[in-house]
Amino acid sequence: MSKKILYILAAVAIAFTSCGFLDQEPDNRTSITTLDQVKKLLATAYSTADFAWICEFSSDNIVDNNSEDGSWTRYNLSVGKGEVENEVFAWKPAVSAGSTDGDSPVSIWSRAYKAVAVANHALEAMDAIEAADSTVDCSEARAEAYLCRAYNHFVLANVFCMPYRDSALSMLDKGVPYMTQPERVVYSNADRGTLTELYAHIEKDMLEGLKNITDNYDQPKYHFNKQAAYAFATRFYLYKRDYDKVIQYATLALGSNPMSNMRTEYWSKSYSTQEALLFAYSDIHSPSNFLLTATYSTFYRSLNGRYACNRQASRASIYGQGPTWQGYTFHPCYQKVQGLYLRGNQDYGLFYVHTGEYFEYTDKVAGIGYVHNVNATFTGEETLLCRAEAYIMKKDYTHALADLKVWDDSRKVGTSEKLPDLTETLIENFYNRDISDHGTRVYRISDLHCSDISPTWVIDTKQNIWLNCVLHFRRIETIHEGLRWFDIKRYGIEIRHKQGLEAEQILTWNDPRRALEIPSTVIEAGMEPNIRNNNVATNDAVLFTGSCIAQDNQEE
Repeated sequence: MSKKILYILAAVAIAFTSCGFLDQEPDNRTSITTLDQVKKLLATAYSTADFAWICEFSSDNIVDNNSEDGSWTRYNLSVGKGEVENEVFAWKPAVSAGSTDGDSPVSIWSRAYKAVAVANHALEAMDAIEAADSTVDCSEARAEAYLCRAYNHFVLANVFCMPYRDSALSMLDKGVPYMTQPERVVYSNADRGTLTELYAHIEKDMLEGLKNITDNYDQPKYHFNKQAAYAFATRFYLYKRDYDKVIQYATLALGSNPMSNMRTEYWSKSYSTQEALLFAYSDIHSPSNFLLTATYSTFYRSLNGRYACNRQASRASIYGQGPTWQGYTFHPCYQKVQGLYLRGNQDYGLFYVHTGEYFEYTDKVAGIGYVHNVNATFTGEETLLCRAEAYIMKKDYTHALADLKVWDDSRKVGTSEKLPDLTETLIENFYNRDISDHGTRVYRISDLHCSDISPTWVIDTKQNIWLNCVLHFRRIETIHEGLRWFDIKRYGIEIRHKQGLEAEQILTWNDPRRALEIPSTVIEAGMEPNIRNNNVATNDAVLFTGSCIAQDNQEE
């Protein structure tokens, strides 16, 4: 049945597009008649919203500092964004989110569809341009448009839908509307369809884009260049669980020498300020950065109060041990680049400065303007870890170890300590432990609900151990980027949030709240909402005890 969708095109007024309430073009600036105009238009086919904040707050990378830590230490800290932080951390609909907040569900939704609209208008214009002049070849620009349309829908799928299971089971899950025609009205009839259908549309566009993708841009790192396109295909097929294609496209992105696409030079230097560290991470000249995207986000300002990467969350990621850095409070690479920073008191948590802000002043005297993040949307490291995961699923542990070792070695270049080489023994010993901390039993290895998600998705004990290694490395690599939430969804990893003095909540492997609710404005316009589960699983047990100081036999 057809539903109404609030298809927001930035309040419908976007460059080079016409407005739905107008019967004719207001002037000739809305016409796209040349390939050069199309290319300029496609620069705006990348969403300026940022899904990192809402995904990180939904994941196990964030804790509530106002909850007690096992020794009845708790704080009375405020929230940076207001009530919406409490809602998102509790896996509730973000009804308090502001419509202008670049991190909000409405921004993620509307700006993704705005970018899709740009791609659709560009495709329509290119058809007309080539029809009028057969000597004009729009194939390269058309490839970018297809990839932008596919990627923006891919983001919407992973934020607002349940995880992909398989082609049969995902027919039972809601998708989001896949828009393939230019929209010139605020409201249009569109059905959500199924997740299987959504993934099929994404794959079709992505493959069309891959046929003619190029590096022929003035600023290739801000467009879908070849490496970025192959990295997108790698991540798409990983989530779809087509492992041969993961390996195929990752290899195209990484080439014959994956280490050359790592951030080795970055880890070898010291940086005196947070700004210098941030600029170095998002440098267009870094071989690790395949695609950079600029967003409007205040995520960075949310990491200094009630919710933070602290306690168990920090010890399982940037402030914890690993197979080749056991016995360290954190990986020595952070000490070299001075990469871990704090806001206020260290007890409140740490953050890693590849998430920070670029401030664009509109009035320097008044000190006002726009807050931007420049995100490394696709990188060599994340692409490499996708391939390692695919090798593990194919039980090719020799190639999986080789990829995991490249990632591990790339972070050792700036350390003065002599760290051991990553080996199969180190991996299996480190990720196969059942340990206690301050009398509370904790588990280093996560329970992956593969066969629960899909009966055909069966993993054995060894795969489970190795998958915990690659997911740990991914968690460290993508901290503050939101991708950990997608990994939690993909594998049905059960996580717990303790909020204030309330009972601990457990997000079970099949909890429908793993699909974040679509914006309330879209629901009010008539679109079918996601299913929400009011029967929240709770547990009064305290999951975390102790301080942030690393100890022997500490949890991940």
